[in-house]
Amino acid sequence: MTYLDIDPPHDELAERAILGAMILDPETIPQVLEYLREEDFYLENHRLLFSLLYKLWEDKGKDWDDIVLREYINRYGLSGRIDMSFVYALVDEAAKGALLEEAIKLVKEKSGLRSLMELSINTLKGIKEEPDFNRLIDFITHKVLEISEKQTITHYYHVKEVVSKVIDIIEKHRKEEKLITGRATGFLDLDVLTTGFHPSDLIIVAARPGMGKSSFMLSMAINMAMEEKVPVVIYSLEMSKEQLIMRALSMLSGVSLQNMRRGFIKEEERNKLIGAALELSRCEIYIDDTPTLSTTDLRIKTRKLKKEKGVEVAFIDYLQLLRPPVRKSSRQEEVAEISRNLKALAKELNVPVVALAQLSRQVEHRSDKRPQLADLRESGQIEQDADLIIFIHRPEYYKKSPPPEEQGIAEIIVAKQRQGPTGIVKVAFIKETASFRPLESASTQSVETYEPDLEELSEDDYDLDF
Repeated sequence: MTYLDIDPPHDELAERAILGAMILDPETIPQVLEYLREEDFYLENHRLLFSLLYKLWEDKGKDWDDIVLREYINRYGLSGRIDMSFVYALVDEAAKGALLEEAIKLVKEKSGLRSLMELSINTLKGIKEEPDFNRLIDFITHKVLEISEKQTITHYYHVKEVVSKVIDIIEKHRKEEKLITGRATGFLDLDVLTTGFHPSDLIIVAARPGMGKSSFMLSMAINMAMEEKVPVVIYSLEMSKEQLIMRALSMLSGVSLQNMRRGFIKEEERNKLIGAALELSRCEIYIDDTPTLSTTDLRIKTRKLKKEKGVEVAFIDYLQLLRPPVRKSSRQEEVAEISRNLKALAKELNVPVVALAQLSRQVEHRSDKRPQLADLRESGQIEQDADLIIFIHRPEYYKKSPPPEEQGIAEIIVAKQRQGPTGIVKVAFIKETASFRPLESASTQSVETYEPDLEELSEDDYDLDF
């Protein structure tokens, strides 16, 4: 078979050398199986023999010889394709030591190139049959990443190495004597409770519409960029970049957001806005407001921003607006796939990924409006993947005449923390600027205990409203 009149990349001698090594010394079979599978061999009789040797190793381990191999060839009806003269010829060509490692690497690379060639053909067919650019780009990038992952060699670490590294981290923290070892959000009580946002963590910030998710995210992003000098990226799928910056300027200047939108700005307020704009301009904040973003796009863009701009935290507004790399049969499956991809992104780039999420309407139907883990919309997979789940709740939102102690107060609820305790942090919410601020009261007065609701719900219990 050929692609575009070009022979698919392969190396017959390397394939023969590997098969010969497996026959000559069955103890090499686990080494080969660590990297290669049947489809990595190009020639059909090589694939058949590899599959047979794999079966033989599963059944007999290393305790077999050419007589047993001949028996297996006959048992599986392969005598017409594989004879013993072919087997003995392979033994004479067997690779050993470093040569075997090189042969394995070569066969794996050729297999990857064939996959890329097949992808190229399918891409051309896609252009001809369904010239939808976005769908085609999603398909190509997803397949390229899939091929790349198959080429990746897994590295294993002895527990001694990991223990040593962890002790070094603990010792570093001990010497620094810092309460916050991750990225500080600017809300001290929250940072003390969580020790900050850590690399490889998926952080979900969830709430019902109107609670201020985007504003809370923006507050954290600005603080990280302004106070800690950390480059951050914001993927804003819901608001435009102009809307996002208008909110940021309102937060920093204290000028009413509504007045800014109307243009009712006094000279004094105008000066405050200019000052806030200059301050914000010095921050390393990157904004992408592409409305139809897939997790594949997100992965590629964030990797590029980390490499070129040193981005250390990624914010996404919001999770349910992302597209999965491949369409699924149900919305629950799509959200589950998006959640898994976000966690994979955090681990791959070793950065905190903060994703906003909508809560279902179940909250509205309860007398106690405080969110629970079961309220996460569309998929329990989010709850499983997240290292940290934070809810935003403003009790006054649901009351016509809220008591004084609830006015201008928001609860930041740490409902799940994989590496630490849960709790409720109270902060101030300023309606005029749609911003959050730490309370002026002492830290111990603004933190409460929180007992998450651990009741598990079936798929039918999840509210799928949009």
